Amino acid sequence: MSAKNKLTRREDIPAAAKWHLSDIYATRDAWKTARDSITGQLDSIGTYRGKLAAPQSLLDCLTMVDTMEITLSAVFAYARMQADTDTANQNYQADTASCLPLLDQASAAAAFIEPELLALPEETLAHMADALPGLAKYRFRFADLLRSKAHVLSPDEEAFLARTGELRSAARNTYTVMANADLKFPDTLGEDGQLTTLSESRYMQFIRSKDQKVRADAFQKLFQTYLGFRNTFASLYSSSVKASQFITTMRHYPDMLTGALDGGNIPVSVYDTTIDVTHEFLPELHRYMALKKKLLGVDELHMYDLYVPVVDKPATTYDYEQARNLIRAALQPLGDTYLHDLFAGLDGGWVDRLENEGKRSGAYSWGVYGVHPFVLMSWQDTYDSVSTLAHEMGHSMHSFYSSQNQEYTNAEYTIFCAEVASTTNENLLLEYMLKHAAPQERLYYINLYLEQIRTTVFRQVLFAEFEKLTHAAIEQNEALTADKLESLWMDLNRRYYGDGVILDDELRAEWSRIPHFYRPFYVYQYATGYAAAMTLSHKLRTEGTDAQAAYRGFLASGGSDYSIQLLKGAGVDMTSREPFTITFQKFSQCLDELERLL
Repeated sequence: MSAKNKLTRREDIPAAAKWHLSDIYATRDAWKTARDSITGQLDSIGTYRGKLAAPQSLLDCLTMVDTMEITLSAVFAYARMQADTDTANQNYQADTASCLPLLDQASAAAAFIEPELLALPEETLAHMADALPGLAKYRFRFADLLRSKAHVLSPDEEAFLARTGELRSAARNTYTVMANADLKFPDTLGEDGQLTTLSESRYMQFIRSKDQKVRADAFQKLFQTYLGFRNTFASLYSSSVKASQFITTMRHYPDMLTGALDGGNIPVSVYDTTIDVTHEFLPELHRYMALKKKLLGVDELHMYDLYVPVVDKPATTYDYEQARNLIRAALQPLGDTYLHDLFAGLDGGWVDRLENEGKRSGAYSWGVYGVHPFVLMSWQDTYDSVSTLAHEMGHSMHSFYSSQNQEYTNAEYTIFCAEVASTTNENLLLEYMLKHAAPQERLYYINLYLEQIRTTVFRQVLFAEFEKLTHAAIEQNEALTADKLESLWMDLNRRYYGDGVILDDELRAEWSRIPHFYRPFYVYQYATGYAAAMTLSHKLRTEGTDAQAAYRGFLASGGSDYSIQLLKGAGVDMTSREPFTITFQKFSQCLDELERLL
């Protein structure tokens, strides 16, 4: 391999391009000391069993749990992030593995608290936050506990459920190993006409090829491989759904959807409205498919054609400094305070940005309470990297403001809110690019908008509807056979993409390729988060300082209230149709402009 193509060793990456994990623990010995202290903390928590009716004992117990969880989360974050920078380092992998049992042990050790509190008279628990000044920070927690009282079990039952976590996740873990390690694909056709290696990680490269034969060959070979294990995948998914049903039954929910949404107090109507409004705008997706077919110049539009860019990517490149300047300009609608804090993070060791040998792929933001967030990515001089940095820093600013303004017990924001902050940044960047782009570049960014809404809203809602149907089938004592799952999948794709797209037979295996289905009723939040972000980015661009203050208030609120209420405070009502209507109207406007410009 030439020196030009060889990956840099971790130790040769400049310090300025690495995150500062020493901000968590200065040395590995300090980390080990913190890790080894957790077992003793877990034992101490158990001494409060049966004593929580006394306010001082309750405060001492909850304070001890918070301290333990802060330590545990920092210990795990430090180990895992070290491992992610060098996946071949066996010491890093062993350190991460040593934390995993502590996570289950921590859940089990604290499992008695909620049942014991709920055994108190409701009036007593309702006023417990006023019994001592130190208990005031738990007011929302106590109120939420009372709300969910009917679904909290006895201390012994809660401890039992906590210890079944590994069993309940067995199907997901088996799926992960099978899909990522054991599944082998035949070689596929490359653009040079020669056979080349096909893998999940390389699939998107082939599916974006300008050569339809390359796309078709990769599509057929990937999904034919999945079809070869169709019954195994059906069995794994069915087992996963039944594990969800077990928890639903144990916690006395009427159905799995209600149980999954109840943790965040999300009304089922939000899930249903998401699907219903998307259905109303499916004709616009069909119109986009027709335009894609025309622009690609194909006689038939297949599912493997949908990811081919219909407009060439601009040749413009951005080094890291140029990207910083671009982000500063694009995020001006967020205000000076936000920008000051964001750039303090960029300059303060938050970001690990360069690719190195052994570094895991992808990107993420990881908030560490009491320290600061951390961002992992592998920088390329492309717009995609600029967008990724803006996206992940959106997550980081959410974590930063939450940690700065909330006690630990109220600092963690929900998954429902998590994608809002990141996608708001992403949308503001895209709007800036549209405003300042040359005509040909504008075509690209308009189409990028369309693709974002297609994949993040339309496609994720299709996933959400599939989950709703499959879970309902189990609840109606129907078997989730491979035939059943494939039939549901093909029917939904036919409805969403319309008659203008050819559904090749291999597509029936696609459901088995979606790992998120092993996290029940998770994917709809990508769509709701995008719709909320679309609404917020519009407000930030048009309403000035009031919108900025409301938005920073949302970021600073962490998990101090229910997600629906926190978003309402920022000006977005997710119980209404409005956020999705705004999103789909933007889709229609972009589609109109693309047709007009072309």
